[in-house]
Amino acid sequence: MDEKLIREVVLSFRSVQRKIHQYLQEEAAKRDITTVQLFALGTLKREPHLTLGELAERVQVNKSTMSGIVDRLVKANYLTRGREEGNRRALNLQLTTEGLAKVDETYDLFFNRLERVLEIETEELEAMLDTHKKMIALLERKE
Repeated sequence: MDEKLIREVVLSFRSVQRKIHQYLQEEAAKRDITTVQLFALGTLKREPHLTLGELAERVQVNKSTMSGIVDRLVKANYLTRGREEGNRRALNLQLTTEGLAKVDETYDLFFNRLERVLEIETEELEAMLDTHKKMIALLERKE
């Protein structure tokens, strides 16, 4: 087994992930929002009307943490809380116009900042994606 090669691959992934997260943090901070708040808004854009518990699960934080995040997003007028038709006890969350604008603006600028990655040849990027898929499949394989 070539532990050195595995270590280099893992450290390379980690470096790329850190740089991408740094860019996202910077763009979010410029717009007075945290990355977790941005993840919550982005998730609600993709999946409108989630409950607090569903949103917490998608963003991978506990329900009480998500409750505080949602409180701050409601206070900033990025989200509203509403009641579900069939279940008066369950709250569902919806993006406001301001929340939608915040998530769109932040992600647009973030992805514009990442466009320099496209300086790498398309074939090379596609080969990298294929390799990532193979690695994920191998790592998820039951022993």
